[in-house]
Amino acid sequence: MFAPALLLGLVPFALFVAGLIALVVVQFRRREQFMQQRAREAARCGWYPAAPNPWLIQAAIDLWRNGKPGQMLAGDFHGRGMCVLDYSYTTTSSGANGQVTTTTHHVHLVALNLPVALPPMTVTADSKVKRFFGGRDLELESKAFNDAFRITCLDDRFASAVLHPRMMEWLLYNPGLEWQFAGNALISWGSGLFVIQDVYARLEAMSGLADRIPPFVLRDYGRPVF
Repeated sequence: MFAPALLLGLVPFALFVAGLIALVVVQFRRREQFMQQRAREAARCGWYPAAPNPWLIQAAIDLWRNGKPGQMLAGDFHGRGMCVLDYSYTTTSSGANGQVTTTTHHVHLVALNLPVALPPMTVTADSKVKRFFGGRDLELESKAFNDAFRITCLDDRFASAVLHPRMMEWLLYNPGLEWQFAGNALISWGSGLFVIQDVYARLEAMSGLADRIPPFVLRDYGRPVF
């Protein structure tokens, strides 16, 4: 038989385990409800589940690191093909006592088709940390734009052609939009699992960007997509 003291010691542990199980169940149900609601909203937009695209997974790896693709939706947005992908990856860190902590990060990518494939180019928000660590950053004629964004592109003439004055002015009104050209797609990204309303708003901004790419850029720098 168990001693009374031992039984009393097991009660808090049992309560802890029961509470942990209840928390897991609640989180699972909330995720299921979220996914079901998201599926209904996606259907109203005409977007449907699709297998994760390898090139979009590679874009996620290039942006973050090797991870795990989640659900992908594909469809049409204002006459352009689109897709959105959930993605997760893990990082580890060590504390002062040597304890290793593993963190799972949930992010998502949104892609909008372009009529041609364009050279690689990435535009991200600039920061003191990025400036401290240096690295090449194209400087344009707008100081406000240079202070707000960091440009990664191997072809300065191409980047300057895309980032003309009206484009820079428009991007300054959309400072939260980080993006890149990847083949014949314009890709943007955000944190957390994707939410249909947010994806729709991001696609609106991405469409505005795509509409402002000068026709001569598509003609002179674009490669046909077969």
